[in-house]
Amino acid sequence: MAGSKKVFTTLGSSNHAADQRETFDYYATDPKAVEMLLEMETFAPVIWEPACGEGHISKVLQAHGHEVISTDLIYRGFGDPEPLNFLEETLNDFEGDIITNPPYSSGLEFVKRALDSVRPGGKVAMFLKVQFLEGQKRGEFFRQPPPEKFTYPVPGCPVPKMETLPGSRIAP
Repeated sequence: MAGSKKVFTTLGSSNHAADQRETFDYYATDPKAVEMLLEMETFAPVIWEPACGEGHISKVLQAHGHEVISTDLIYRGFGDPEPLNFLEETLNDFEGDIITNPPYSSGLEFVKRALDSVRPGGKVAMFLKVQFLEGQKRGEFFRQPPPEKFTYPVPGCPVPKMETLPGSRIAP
């Protein structure tokens, strides 16, 4: 079991007490998760990754031919070295989609900001724990017009399999 903590931390799905959390909720995304997303969805040629960390998501997107704008609040050796606070700053005239693994502690703010930042019809993909769908503050958010689609890991599969739930946030 010694290695399992590393796996869950890499996937960003571990649970930590406040004093055990990584600084700024930094948990890298397994590139396989991005590959699975790209098998199910198509995205604009230009993608903004506003919490790029060390580039785990951006590198996969680039390998698939996307132009990726990689920014972060903290420079971790990848992307634009100039810090950009996604919750307070924006890219002028941005015309692409947004894909990111936001800090869980500010996930709702990231989702709202991303939805405000894409053009009409643009796509936002967030790597979040399923618990994101719960909670009072997020419940209020989901009472508004719901996302068109959720993609989620199917438990019990040795290699995560992605399935899509079309329709509303509650029922297909």
